[in-house]
Amino acid sequence: MIVGTRIASVRQRIWLVARGLLAMSAVLASAPAGSVTLVDDRGRELRLAASPTRIVSLAPHATDLLFAAGAGGQVVAVDLHSDLPEHAASLPRLNAHPAPDPERLLALQPDLVVMWGAAADRGRLDRLEKLGLNVFVSEPRSLEAIASTLERFARVSPSPQIGLERSARVRATVQSLREEFGSRKPVPVFVQAWSRPLTSLSDRDTIGDALRLCGAVNLFGGSALAAPQVGVESVLAANPALILAFEPQADRAIWDAIGVLTPRGSIRFAVLGRALLRPSDRLVDELTALCTAVEAARR
Repeated sequence: MIVGTRIASVRQRIWLVARGLLAMSAVLASAPAGSVTLVDDRGRELRLAASPTRIVSLAPHATDLLFAAGAGGQVVAVDLHSDLPEHAASLPRLNAHPAPDPERLLALQPDLVVMWGAAADRGRLDRLEKLGLNVFVSEPRSLEAIASTLERFARVSPSPQIGLERSARVRATVQSLREEFGSRKPVPVFVQAWSRPLTSLSDRDTIGDALRLCGAVNLFGGSALAAPQVGVESVLAANPALILAFEPQADRAIWDAIGVLTPRGSIRFAVLGRALLRPSDRLVDELTALCTAVEAARR
C-alpha cells in the first residue's frame, strides 16, 4: 500500500511539473527556425546559428542524456566509452582522452561538440574553438544538474517534449524520495567504487547528492580527490553501517575474510547498478534501490 501511494505521489508530481514544461515545449516547437542559445556547465554561452544536426559526444553521460532528451538522431559520433543507449555502440568512435584528434573531429563536420568537464581545460577548449567548433562543456554534479541538462539538450531536439518530460520525472522522483528519506537518521556509508585497489568516491559528483537524498553520509565524501584510494583499516576506523559496491559479488571477499559483514559482523553489504556512478537519468532509476539499501542499514 505504501509503495502504491508513493508511486501515485510521484506520478502526480510528474504531471504537475510536466504540465508547465510541456507548455514551454509548445513554445519551442512553434518558434521559427533560427539561432539556438545554450549555456553550458561552465556558464559559457554558446550561440548556434541553427539547431545542430551533427553532434559529437565525447562523454558517456552526455551521450546518454542527448538520447534521453530526444536528440540522439543528431549524434554522429561518440567517445570510446559511450556504451548506452545500445544504438550509441554502432556510431563512429573517437578517443576523448587526453584530447580528441582534431583532424578526425573536423572530418565529422560537427556543429556541436559536447565534452566532459574533467577533460575540458582552458587550453583544450581554446584549441577546439580556434578550429571553429562549438563546444558545450557538460559536468553535472548534482541530481538537479541532470534535470537541467535534459532541459538544455531538449532545446536542440526536434521533439523537445521528450527531454522536458524526462526532466520532470527526474525532479518528481528526487523530491518524493528526499521528503521520505532525507531527514531520517544519518547512515555512514563506505562507497566502494573499485576493489583492486580499494577505491572510494568523494561527494564531488552526483553520488554524493544521491546519498544525501537517502539520508546517508559518504565516509570519504570530503576527500579532495574524486576517487581516493583507501586502506581497509581506514574504512573500518570510520565505522560504516553499509558498504556500497558496484561490481560483482567477489567485491565482498576482502570483508568476508575478516568477518565484519552481517550476519557475523555488523556491516551490511549491498551491490547496486553502476548506473549510480554516471550522471544521467538512468541514475535516477536506481535511487529507490539506493534508498532501500540505506534504510535496511538504518534499521
